[in-house]
Amino acid sequence: MSLLRGINLTSSTTIWTVGVLVVVFAVVAAVLLPLTLPTAARRSPARTGGATDAPDPSDKATSHGSGGRTIGPVLGHGLKAAGRYSARAVLFTVPVLLVVALGGLLINRPMHYVRTFGDVIEAAAPHTQGASRVTPLPDASAYDAVPAEAWKASFQDAGNGSQEATWTGPVSGITLPVRVVLPSGYRPDDGRTYNVIEAIHGWVGDPQSVVTGMSSSKNLQAAIDAGRIPPSILVIPSVNVDGSQHDCVNIAGRPPVETWTAEEIPRMIQASFPNVTTQRAGWMLMGISAGAYCAARTAYDVPQRFGSVGVLSSFDSPGEGVLAHGGKQLQSENTMSTMLGRRTPDGMRFYVMGAQDDSTGSARAAWFMQDAVQRPDSVTIDTPRQGGHSWVLWNDRLPSLLTWWGSDPAVFAAAGLPAPDGDAWAGAKAAGIKPPTQTPKDQRTAGSPSPMRADVFELNGLGTIIVSTVASLAAAGTVLIWAPRWGRRRDGAKPSTGRLGGAIVGRFAAVVVAASLIAVTAGIGVNASGGFYTSWRDLRASVRVNDNAGK
Repeated sequence: MSLLRGINLTSSTTIWTVGVLVVVFAVVAAVLLPLTLPTAARRSPARTGGATDAPDPSDKATSHGSGGRTIGPVLGHGLKAAGRYSARAVLFTVPVLLVVALGGLLINRPMHYVRTFGDVIEAAAPHTQGASRVTPLPDASAYDAVPAEAWKASFQDAGNGSQEATWTGPVSGITLPVRVVLPSGYRPDDGRTYNVIEAIHGWVGDPQSVVTGMSSSKNLQAAIDAGRIPPSILVIPSVNVDGSQHDCVNIAGRPPVETWTAEEIPRMIQASFPNVTTQRAGWMLMGISAGAYCAARTAYDVPQRFGSVGVLSSFDSPGEGVLAHGGKQLQSENTMSTMLGRRTPDGMRFYVMGAQDDSTGSARAAWFMQDAVQRPDSVTIDTPRQGGHSWVLWNDRLPSLLTWWGSDPAVFAAAGLPAPDGDAWAGAKAAGIKPPTQTPKDQRTAGSPSPMRADVFELNGLGTIIVSTVASLAAAGTVLIWAPRWGRRRDGAKPSTGRLGGAIVGRFAAVVVAASLIAVTAGIGVNASGGFYTSWRDLRASVRVNDNAGK
């Protein structure tokens, strides 16, 4: 099991190995499927009519038990037929599972949802949520007692325009990878002051998923080059502290993840990159999906550190971790909009984005937060009608978030720079950056998490699901019922080598096509249940984003 846990699921070797296994087991199925026919059918197909499994003359009543009693001919034939069909099912199921696994690996590779097979086991295993007490962050004295050198991390190039370090928080004891994206030409002694964006990834995911899925290096540099934000550093810590869902806050008996994200990561960045700003306005905390909820929840606890918060596709009530499963009272107390309405306003800025067809209710969360906010805090909502819960949406909206952040002159002042003249959005719109979609109150449907319904033949449409299901069943039926008989001659004579070879090729193609259709149908079902991609257009765009991520 330890060997399986260590399998790297993002490795080209793993993907090619599974691809080769698909071919091997599809060939095995193509060769062995005829052997699951009754003996008589294999020897003299003309007598069977070629439609059903004819009784095998060898299927005679057999002795069973005491007294010489026998199994009746019908029952004996039924048992043998069941065995033959079971063998066919096994021969077909193995390639199907391998094709499904191959599809999952290809989707996982650019997004880095999971890195190893052990991550899959941990994500799938049930985790009991026994503890439910939120504990406060340690006092400042706990951090002040740490030697200065312990706050420094050593980063190495990790590709995609990012660097990575595996670092141990000296107070939390958490050891996890941290990614940083530095602007072009960054040097610790270049005389500039840099702002900081801390980003929290979703569940499942890791820092690499934010780098690739949102084209973070490209989008960050483009915003700096265009003068929409001052030179800034993006830092993405892993929050996969123990394989469980995100907690966001410190929970009794669990690794103190909020100590890690709210206090230790900022201190590590300040020690490792000494020319970052110390002003609150120059620090933004953002997140996607479960990480978006964590961004807001964490910012509430350390308002002195972050002046702005980017919330991309969050649920309003906690949906994962102990806060979600520790009881209704704990969940209610930690609802994002409720906490925003209760906090002492101090000028914190929120950009809250969620598509109206997102099944997690992220648009509704944005509307609730806008209704709850108290001045001088502010909430800018961005609730497009479509986009789902997908990397395409987040990649598309990251430039919008950065433009919104830089539209506050205080953000530039924190870096010691004058704010650009004129409307920050004018140039952004000309560059193709979408301004926030401010849905009017009379057009909001707050009663449903996802009020938008898919068209019949859209990605999640009922017609698409029906067609894919029927096609999968038809292809599977072809493999299990008719394909084993391909290549036989109707006159019962021995088929030629060419005929046998053609039949094997045909069965191989049938197995691969059927397995692929089943994998696609399964993918459509999973996508529809999660509401990730909501249109064929977004799915195609996702492929382009993944191919160009980080470039």
